[in-house]
Amino acid sequence: MRGTVAIACAAVLLTAGCSTGGDPSEEAGVGEVTQTASGSGPDASQESLPVTTAPDDGAGATSTAAPAPPTDLGALDGPLREASQWVLDQLAPGATGPSAEEAEARFASDFLDQVPADQLELVFATFREGAPLTLTGVEDVQEHPDGSAGTVLTLSGDDPIRLSIRVDADGLISGLLLQPGTPSDLPEVSSWDGLDGQFAALGGTNQVFVGEVADGACETVHQTSDQPEPAPSGSVFKLIVLSAVVEAIGAGELTWDEDLTIVPELKSLPTGELQDRADGSTVPVREAAGLMISISDNTATDLLMDAVGPERLQAAVERVSDDPDRLTPLLSTRQLFQLGWNAPEVREQWAQADVSEREQLVQELPEDLSALQGNPFAVNEVLWPEGVGWFLTGEEICTAHAVLQDQADTEAGQPVRDILSANPGLPVPEGATYQGFKGGSVPGVLAYSFYVEDGEEGAGTVLSVQISHERAIMANSFTELTQSALGLLVTP
Repeated sequence: MRGTVAIACAAVLLTAGCSTGGDPSEEAGVGEVTQTASGSGPDASQESLPVTTAPDDGAGATSTAAPAPPTDLGALDGPLREASQWVLDQLAPGATGPSAEEAEARFASDFLDQVPADQLELVFATFREGAPLTLTGVEDVQEHPDGSAGTVLTLSGDDPIRLSIRVDADGLISGLLLQPGTPSDLPEVSSWDGLDGQFAALGGTNQVFVGEVADGACETVHQTSDQPEPAPSGSVFKLIVLSAVVEAIGAGELTWDEDLTIVPELKSLPTGELQDRADGSTVPVREAAGLMISISDNTATDLLMDAVGPERLQAAVERVSDDPDRLTPLLSTRQLFQLGWNAPEVREQWAQADVSEREQLVQELPEDLSALQGNPFAVNEVLWPEGVGWFLTGEEICTAHAVLQDQADTEAGQPVRDILSANPGLPVPEGATYQGFKGGSVPGVLAYSFYVEDGEEGAGTVLSVQISHERAIMANSFTELTQSALGLLVTP
């Protein structure tokens, strides 16, 4: 049977190889939370990871897939329809492959540089193991200025699945995201106060924040506590990094096309894929920013933080928080690994240190991360009670989304909305016209943040959910409850 862990593992295989599977909250990473988890390290609990796929040129590839049952792909046409049907054929019972030759014909070369064809075959085989998948829905086509287009297919089988497909201007599959779909028995949520009670029943400490966004500001609609304390947020802090990148580009200090060089001292641990690229290779700022948000790539984050510099990061922190000292210095993901699991003697001093002392402690962190690399059990200790991590209030998270939507209206910020919506995190609620997402997790921490519009662009609502526990979190119930809560954001 295909479970959520299998789905997550398959997605990881399509990006950077699958490590030991587990519950989404048992990660020890800094990364993305979407719908199932695998791996270790900050945000290795990504529940749905974007799978970059490759070209569909429609030319001469001989498929070994058994024909899929008749399906209705709705208004899809051209390369997007052909690519969608090909993927459905690969998921059909009795299908095999794709072979290396077919992968080269169907998938973009830059993807195949990262993901060997034999891994693609394994992933498709995983999804063929359970009950036959049936196409149940096709969402509207999204066309992009670069000539690419995408859609989302919903499938039913042992479990519901959302299959996001994007083809580039040459007709090649440039994006593929396999996620758990919406369960048929989601909990009912009728009010924000009721949501607070349902989260409380799941245990741990839970903070829910809802805010309306307009003109770069956030107005509180609901929060769990009248005086909420800053709570651990995992990789949600990467919204602040993205804002700093846009500011640097607007000031002429960076460009989206500028190449960043991958060097050992800026390589972090998973989640992500850039940590596996060769030293000295380069990645454009735009790609790094996309990876930082869509798959919570930690090395991409640290490259961008280094590129913009501490002053830009500090300014970005001050745009969202009235208490910037709490987030100063803004830890990189590598520094979190170094401080949290590689230097317990330094960690003991961290919570009681002031800003200048913390800045000094960061300079003293051990550089060698070899003891943590490849060991999924090395970074499972829960650290947030000792003050290690990125602590944000729901209002600050909402403000970060508001600032980014405001920046998206500038010339420098044109890619922002595509970057934030590339991975919606959870299925987009009916009636929504746009959904941006950034999640995060470290051991004992699970965080979700969504910016949702159901009308005018630039005027939307943010839902932030922050969960913390002194042990690993079983994420499924929290995820399903969050999915139900998304529906409250959309006007009936």
